[in-house]
Amino acid sequence: MNKCKQLIAAGMLGAALLITACGSKQAGVESGAGAVQPDSKAVTIANYDYAENTVEYTYRKVPQRVVLTHPGATELLLELGLENHILATIAPYGSPVERVAEKYAGLNITKAQYMPSAEELLEMQPDMIIGWVQQFSPNGMGEVQAWQERGVGTYILPSTLLKTRPTLEDTVYRSIADMGRIFDIRQVTGPYVQNLKNRVDKVQQAVKDLPQKKTVIVLQDHFNGTFSLYDSQYLISHIVELAGGRNLCEERTSFVSAEKVLSFDPDVIIFVSFNQQRPTEDLGDKEAVQSLQAIAELRSMRAIQQGNIINLPFFTVNNGGIRTIDAIEKIAAGLYPDTF
Repeated sequence: MNKCKQLIAAGMLGAALLITACGSKQAGVESGAGAVQPDSKAVTIANYDYAENTVEYTYRKVPQRVVLTHPGATELLLELGLENHILATIAPYGSPVERVAEKYAGLNITKAQYMPSAEELLEMQPDMIIGWVQQFSPNGMGEVQAWQERGVGTYILPSTLLKTRPTLEDTVYRSIADMGRIFDIRQVTGPYVQNLKNRVDKVQQAVKDLPQKKTVIVLQDHFNGTFSLYDSQYLISHIVELAGGRNLCEERTSFVSAEKVLSFDPDVIIFVSFNQQRPTEDLGDKEAVQSLQAIAELRSMRAIQQGNIINLPFFTVNNGGIRTIDAIEKIAAGLYPDTF
């Protein structure tokens, strides 16, 4: 298993978050979109288990009691109008997207802050669980096969896989299409995905003829003197590429010292911000820039001195859902303000 990637993916939920504990152009879907009949035609979905083996599961009816342990998936179901199918979810990692925030506030939140135990899940009696790959471990929420033998569908978000180099097609678009099939709302998810693709195409057309791509690192501060850089095995690296940037970090670089960060000289730093004082709220752009500039060990970096910093909250970088295209547009505008 890709241990470094697991450290960032799981560790950010543990170490980084436990240290303390965007307006969008995508139109939302009306709440009634998910009101489907439970006897819809059965569909078989290919997904994964904890070891990232392909596993198929047949949904013989539309799930009605869904538990979500990834808040990005929660936002996606809310965006698609499926709030009535959600039994419970974990709390968001920061501020929910404004257009679904009211719906999110009305959901049942699990007792466990980041991952309910198998026992807690059994008490809930879900018919589907959606979450991170590392959560479906034997010592976590329980293995995929065990849940499926109980008649509970499982769905691991492709953006959380640890052994792949993710793209929009393989992660975001695929997840949305799968939700369309599982919940029998393909008439909603098909146009939704096409709209996302149109937005990405617009950005790509704007940056395709640039004489030189700006260089970037995607940096997270762990508030304890260590930092992590996101490499090409994270979706954010593909997002940077689509926005016209070039990620300088090509190797797994997690929980490293400032000295390692200083070995890079990017044109722009994408700062993965997290609000220590108010974990349920995102840092605004000004606050995030000030937070990064306050790190004395990094002040000599050219991008920091010049203020070339793009703020992306932790929840956005690790969303794998409806925020992704917003992030592409924000990065592109930050890299090439004269073009957008």
